[in-house]
Formats: sequence, structure tokens, C-alpha cells
Amino acid sequence: MKLRSLRSLSVLPLLLGSFGGTLAACIAVDSTGMSSGGYVDEASGGSGGGGPGPVGSVGVGSSSSGGSLGEQPPPDPVVPSPGADAGTDAAAEFTCEGLDSSKPVVLYLSADDSNSMGSPVHARELIGMGITPMAQEIRTYEFLNYYRIQYDAPAAGKLALYPELANTAVANELDFQIAVRSYDAVKPRRPMTVTFVLDVSGSMGGPGIERERAAVKAIAASLAEGDIVNAVTWDTNNNVVMSGHVVTGPNDPEIVSLANGLTANGGTDLHSGLVAGYGLAEQHYGSGRLNRVVLISDGGANVGETDAAFIGEKSKDADKEGIYLVGVGTGPGGSYDDRLMDIVTDKGRGAYVYLDGVDEASRMFVERFDETMEIAARGVQVELTMPWYFQMHKFYGEEYSENPEEVERQHLAPSDAMIFNQVLKACDPAQIVATDTITVRARWKTPLTYLDQETFVTTTVGDLLAAQKAGLPKAKAIVAFAEALKAPTSQNLADAHAMAVAANVKGDDPELLEVVSLIQKHPQY
Repeated sequence: MKLRSLRSLSVLPLLLGSFGGTLAACIAVDSTGMSSGGYVDEASGGSGGGGPGPVGSVGVGSSSSGGSLGEQPPPDPVVPSPGADAGTDAAAEFTCEGLDSSKPVVLYLSADDSNSMGSPVHARELIGMGITPMAQEIRTYEFLNYYRIQYDAPAAGKLALYPELANTAVANELDFQIAVRSYDAVKPRRPMTVTFVLDVSGSMGGPGIERERAAVKAIAASLAEGDIVNAVTWDTNNNVVMSGHVVTGPNDPEIVSLANGLTANGGTDLHSGLVAGYGLAEQHYGSGRLNRVVLISDGGANVGETDAAFIGEKSKDADKEGIYLVGVGTGPGGSYDDRLMDIVTDKGRGAYVYLDGVDEASRMFVERFDETMEIAARGVQVELTMPWYFQMHKFYGEEYSENPEEVERQHLAPSDAMIFNQVLKACDPAQIVATDTITVRARWKTPLTYLDQETFVTTTVGDLLAAQKAGLPKAKAIVAFAEALKAPTSQNLADAHAMAVAANVKGDDPELLEVVSLIQKHPQY
């Protein structure tokens, strides 16, 4: 089966009364794949955003219902190409006829790189300008990357799996979410080599150049003594303005001076800038270092097949860590085309962020520096095994397939989580059995030593339905927001608004408050 994407999932009204109780059974799983049974009090589970108890465990406690946006299905099934945002029906109808009840469904899932986050920030800027974002500018998985869904971190070097399941308003549909949570960033971090490739073409004048300066200074604030910085500016020509500079500490004066001196003039020659930048990065490459090229641009340049192949070649993982490309879009909003950054960061296997103001630079490169620049787990592959009567109905990741070779593995940053949000559909709700098992397995390699690692969680449909929902309500609200932006009717926006308000139980989640505010500002609300 080729890569498919599925539409969103609804709820299955199922036997919840049988799974109540104040104690929650859990299955704790470590990176060796060994598990131990135990019990935890549901009231004691979770910290830092309401994580569900022990790392790598599934708790059973009181349930919280999921919501559905009530979107209209498309007239025909859609099979997206790899890399397309997946939120479309796998099939118009799904019945049990022809299914083999002796064989479970096994799928392999992929999120876009977990720190690809440009789409929601660009949409935020457009809405603030009174402009309706175009549907093709909205990538739902990037909204799940940008807005943080909180889960407890595992021990250093480990990954934790958090599956969640909830009923929807549709009898044979279920909201299902998998979080793959990395360990928190280790301090002090390893040394790094940063190579700036800075667009100073004439189109960068105004907000673009101001945001570029802010990005360079924010990264400078996060650097440590002994880091190495290179920089090339590109317009019609390219100029090496810093080579092999050894950082003295945070806010190194020479880097700050470089940022302050950036001015916009001339034409655009992306190719020569990339070649010069990667040349510097390779010249100062360190095998024990984090090596990053940081491309900052307003997106005005065109990237050709030659450039994309060149970037992809440099990022390949062979016998050493590749040189990954971090893309920083500067806008401004109304004229910004993010195809450049979307392409080059996909090939370069690095983060894609967008700056809608100078403050966003500090958010991404100071507060979330490790999440944007570092790697905790290399080549993460997620395997989902579920009962024979389920199919993926909606999928808000990037890719999934029955063939693991058809799904590209993705890196996961520290202090971060891959969020796989989807809707499962049963061929017949009468077939669903509460004791049937669901297994989620993650495989990955350690960042520098390339050692194979694996962890898994096995639980039941009933236990998942009865368990507390740590991150699912917020994630569904974020998905509803993104999907409503693709089809911004007043009803879709109102439904998304209601879900965001309901998910913010304590009323103090700043991200959900932002979502509510943006919906209220939307021209179609």
C-alpha cells in the first residue's frame, strides 16, 4: 500500500462505565522493550502540563470526551503525495466485508520533522493583518509541532510513548493520539558550529532585515564559549563575512556587531550563497559537534532541483552526522511565499521557523533553542498495531503506510514530542471489544553513536478509553483550528473556538488563549 492519509476521527460510544475506578493499571516500558505491570493512583499522575503518570506507561482513570469539528468530507477520496498535509479520507466507505479477523492492522507513521513550525506563525501574522490565509499555506502537523502538547519527559537517552483514545460523536469513529516524547535537553550541550547564510537582497528591506538581525542576535544569546560561527551574506553576489570565529560566550560582541550591520540591497543569488555557506560549514565541521547551516530569507528566491539535491546530499547520515539546514522565514506576511523554506528544510532535515516579529526570534532561538537546533533521537519510526476492524480514517501527520520503507524516518529534538493525531474508524462498532490490544512501538538510533533503540507500550481499547486524557483535548482543539483555517466558514471557526475554550479547563493556557484570540480576529468568524 502506498502512502495514505486519512480524515479525522470521531467518537465511539463504548462501555465506559466498565472501566471506572480511582486506580489505574499501567504498563511501564523502558528502551529495552521490557515491561512491568503495576498500579498508579490516577490523581497522582502527571506534572508539567498534566502528563499521564509514569514515563512509557498507560494509565486508566476517568475519561474526558473528545470533540469533533464536524467537517464535511470531500466529494472524492484524496491520496496525497509524500510530504502533503494529511487530513483526507482513505475511502468513502469502510465495511468488514473481506477483512481478515485473524490479522491485526499494522501501520508505520511519520510526522514531518518535529520542529518544522513555520505555518502557524505565518497564519498568525496574516490573521493579524486581516488577511485570510490560503488553504495550501496551512499544514496541520506544523500546528501540532508549534503549539506544545505537554507530556512528562523520560530519563536521559530514552523516549516515552503516550497513546490516548477517546469517543467521538460518531458511533464507529475514535479520536486517537500518539505522543513520542524525548528526554529534556542535557546541560551543558555539546559544542556547535553555526553557519549563517543571510539574505541581504533588496526585498529584505524593512521588517525582513529587522527580523533577520533579531534571529542572528537570538542565536548569539544562546551560544557558548568555544562554539564556532561562520557567516555568508548573499544578494547578487555572496560575501564571506565571518569564518571560523570562536565564540567567547553568549552575546559575543562580534556576532552582535555582524547582526546590527546587516543591510538590504542588490539582487538574489541563493545558489552561490548556499555553496559558500556549506563550504564554510564543511571547513569547520566537527565530528563531536552539532553542525548547522541557518538560512534566513524572506522567501523571495527560487530554489531549483540542483539546490535541493545539493542540500539533501549535505544532510545525509552516513558514517558521521550530516550538516542540517535550519530555515528561518522573515516575511513580511502578505508577500511571503514559504515554498523556499518548506523545500530546503525538508531536504536539509532541519527545523523551519517563521518570524512574525522580532520577539518570535527570542521564542524560537532562546526559549526553544535546543528544540530547534539539537537532536535527541535519530531516525524515529513509529509502528502502530491495532485490531483488524480499525482503519485510519483521518491522519494529521505527514505520512503513513503499511510498508515501513515507504515512510521516511524523522529526527526528534530534545524537550520535544512528535504528536500523531488521527481518527480511527471501525468497520462495525459491534466488532469492537474492550479487551482487544493496541501496541505502539518506537525505534530510533542514538544521535552520535547510532545505536539501535526500541520501546513499546501495549494496552487495551477499554483501558485507553477509560484513561485520563493528558494531551488529546488540546491537540484536537489545535487540529480543529488548523482545519478551520483551511475551510474558514463561520460554523467551522465557531466549532474550533468552542473546542479551544473547552480544552483550556483552567483558563490559563496561553497557547489556547492565543488560538481563541486568532479565531475571533479571523475575517470569517
